Amino acid sequence: MADQIETVRTYLAACNAADVSAIEECLADPFTHYYLAPNKGSAPTRGRQQLAQKAAKSSQIARSRWSIDCAISDGTRTAIEYAMSWVPPQTGIATRMRGSEWYDFAGDQISEVRSYHQVTATESELDGFPYADRGFGDGARDAADPLVAGEPSDRRLTLIRDYYDACTRADAAALQAMFTDDVVHYFLHPNVGSKPVAGGEHLARYWRKVAGMISARWIVENIIERGDEAVIEWSMYWNAHPDAPRIVTRGAEWYVFDGDQIAEIRSYHKQPEHSSELDGFEYAERGYSTLGNEASTLHPDPA
Repeated sequence: MADQIETVRTYLAACNAADVSAIEECLADPFTHYYLAPNKGSAPTRGRQQLAQKAAKSSQIARSRWSIDCAISDGTRTAIEYAMSWVPPQTGIATRMRGSEWYDFAGDQISEVRSYHQVTATESELDGFPYADRGFGDGARDAADPLVAGEPSDRRLTLIRDYYDACTRADAAALQAMFTDDVVHYFLHPNVGSKPVAGGEHLARYWRKVAGMISARWIVENIIERGDEAVIEWSMYWNAHPDAPRIVTRGAEWYVFDGDQIAEIRSYHKQPEHSSELDGFEYAERGYSTLGNEASTLHPDPA
């Protein structure tokens, strides 16, 4: 675990320094970086040289700096929450963007990155999240202690699948039983309705309302678990209006557990009224759900 996370740290430090050769040393050949669309520049970057040049250019022109807020690994894959401080060329005003990235490895080098974030000229963070109190990073420096503690686990997938199925069924009673009384769900700003939802009863009623309004179905696509935390890649299939076509929103979520209940969720995604997913990603070939097949290898029989 520590070796992979240290590689990610080294990679981001090289990006911050615009050190093309050091960036390339961290990356495998072949290498691909996938980005969430629709965002500006969301086409995947293929090849370590291409990525190194792109990151160095961003560092030099937009003064982009990356830091790690939280990091989790099961020894084969790693995911982080990160902060990026930068100066958008269109405004010239310094701002910050936060997101989540998944890292796959080939040996001790990064072979793939999947980024879940919103590219805006203004600040994009989890609405209402107590960043300073938690000691998270700010783009210039990492969090004081970003590593998720504990041992790798396989306990949480069933609970998260059950949670998603209860959301899909709009089953408020089942949902409330899965939450601590003081659970908080944080959403990425500037999505519509990004204010956090707090309290077990309130969050259960919130999902009952959402599911009924947009005919939503939630799917677990991928998971890393460690100690009392987990991170997933997820998909939500929904209809923006009753007569609108089916669309998909994809993202990453970080979970904190208290025993067998969910105590916190931090969600990274972009939710326009059309599909939002990783540009160019081979969903069907990887066993992820797709439009027309709202089930995945990890979640084969959703509600």
